[in-house]
Formats: sequence, structure tokens, C-alpha cells
Amino acid sequence: MTDYSKWDAKASKLCRDADEEEKAEEAACNDALGLKDGPKGPTTEKAEKEIKQLKEHSEKRESFIAWSKEREVSLCHKDEASVTLSGPEVQGKAVRLKGSKGVNYVVPAGTSIVKLMVDACREVRIHLQAQLLTSTVELYKCEAFELQLDQPLGTLQVDECVQPVKIIFAEREHVGKIYHQNSPGLALSWALTGTSEPQTVGQTGDFQLVSRICGDTLRTDPVRRGEGEFPIDIPTTEGESASTASQVSDAEERRLEAEKKRLAGNDMFRASDFAQAAALYTLCLELDPQQSAVWSNRAQCWLKLGDHEKALADATKCTEVDPSNPKGWFRKGMSYHAMKRYPEDACIVAFCTFTSR
Repeated sequence: MTDYSKWDAKASKLCRDADEEEKAEEAACNDALGLKDGPKGPTTEKAEKEIKQLKEHSEKRESFIAWSKEREVSLCHKDEASVTLSGPEVQGKAVRLKGSKGVNYVVPAGTSIVKLMVDACREVRIHLQAQLLTSTVELYKCEAFELQLDQPLGTLQVDECVQPVKIIFAEREHVGKIYHQNSPGLALSWALTGTSEPQTVGQTGDFQLVSRICGDTLRTDPVRRGEGEFPIDIPTTEGESASTASQVSDAEERRLEAEKKRLAGNDMFRASDFAQAAALYTLCLELDPQQSAVWSNRAQCWLKLGDHEKALADATKCTEVDPSNPKGWFRKGMSYHAMKRYPEDACIVAFCTFTSR
């Protein structure tokens, strides 16, 4: 009698062996072709590639966050008369002041801080004597706050500062772009002698504004954003659009172009790129040689670059274009002083002329 169960078991084993052999051959072929997990269709291959890229991006992001934390220091002080931010603790790092109250901070000249961030601080005053490496300060939810700046500042971000926040620039040309949102307490002032009246620029509302110097005025406009949500707040002196500017006279077009060069020069000056700033001021003066402030600014660039003869020439031109501009006399005196032309008493005369105006 035939035992069919044995034949069935033997047939099943042969089928399994054949399947395993077939799979082994397929795996060997895939390995030889570089298809470790077998052939894939375009959709699967694309999805796996994207997943791999996302994983790499996530790893890079985590690495960047860790890197940033190593280069950021967070500080908090309460009711201290004076705190000096200097030394190894802050050198070469971004500094975040968080939750401080009743403190006067001083950042001495020569301190290499990358960026200054101030969060939820109250009754705090900061005297920033140093030039920040990124020329950037950020303020968030501060109250009864004052920031005094001795050096130019490229960008100031102020958000949710409902209570008074006062920013004092040393000079008008030091004012960069101030982005602010829902900060009705924000007020700006500047003057060589620190006597200018504060101008309130902040407004209440869930929208972003930008304030900056345009011509002889301090303008505040809504921030317009282009591709990638980057701000495109490039100003003209009187707020004209590009289409309007194209319709004005040739003289007006030259004036507007000169203003753009002046603003670009100011940006380079705030970034401590004095050679590039001087080049842009030169382009501005070629278009509009009657801008006394630009002659004064270029004179300051030459002083920074050590070219005292050019500084004297520009400062002198500034006083000729506008004898009432104190910076022209001041920088003329500084040029004489740098060249050690003491016998002429020119330095003293220039300084006296400046202080008497």
C-alpha cells in the first residue's frame, strides 16, 4: 500500500528547497547589481532617498543646535548696581540676558560678543560700548528698558515690547534697520551730544514694521516680503515705488540713486567695512556732491583707514558745503590732530568751532 503522506512530505521539502535556492540566486544577482534590497520602482526609490535626506537634515539640525548652544551663554541678574559683560565667559559667544531686573550692564569696548539677545528684562539699562560681531541686537518682552549704543548697529529686532523701550544711538548715521512688532513703547534718539528728543516709532498690532533713516527723516513702513519670506524693504527717500520713481525727472532719479548709495555706504560702515563704505560714498557724491553728511562720513572712513590727508580734504569740503554741520569741523580737527599739525593750531580752532556751534 502506497504511503501518500511520505510522498507529500517529500514533495513539500523539494518545493521549499527550490524556493530557497531561487531566493539565494536572486539575492546573489541583486548583490552583483548593487541592489541590496532588491529592485525598486521609481516611486519607492525616490521615497527612500527623501527619507534618507530628511534623516541627514535632522542630524545636521541637531548638530547645529548643539553647536549653537556651545556658543551661547545665558545670564540673569537681579537688583545689581552694575554688571560688566566681558572676559572668557562671553568672548566669541552670543549673549542672552533673560529675566534680569534692576541692573545696569556695561559691555566694554573690545569685547567680542557675537550677538546680544535680551528676553523679558525689566528696569534694565545696557551701555553697549563694543562693536558686536554680527551688528545685531534682539529684544523681546522688555519693560522700562534702555539701550545706549556707542557703535553703529546694523539690525535691531524688537518684539512684544509694550512698555517703554528707549534706544539711544551715538550718531544719526549709526542707525541701521529697526524691525519691530507690537512694540508701542519703542522710541529712538540720537545725537553726537546726546540731546536729541526721542521719537516713538513702535505701534500696537500683529504686523511687522521697519524703521530706518531716509534722507533727513526717520521713516517707519510695513515690512514687505518676497520669495522665501525675506524682507524687501528697500526704501526711497520719499517712499516712492519703483514705478513712480521711473517717472520723475532725471535730477530726481540721480538724487534717489545717490540716496541708495548713501544708505548702502552706511550699511558697510556699520559692518566696519570702511573701504567699501568709502567707495559707495564716492558713488553717492558723484551723483549728488551737495550732501555734506556724506563728505563727513567719507572723511570718517579715511580716518579709520589711516588716510589723514583724504580725511582732511573731505572734512574741509563738508564745511564748505554746509558750514553749520558740526561733524565737518570735528573731523577736520581730528584730521589735523592725526597729522600732528599742532603748530598751526588748526586742531584747536576746528574743535572750538565745533563746540561753539
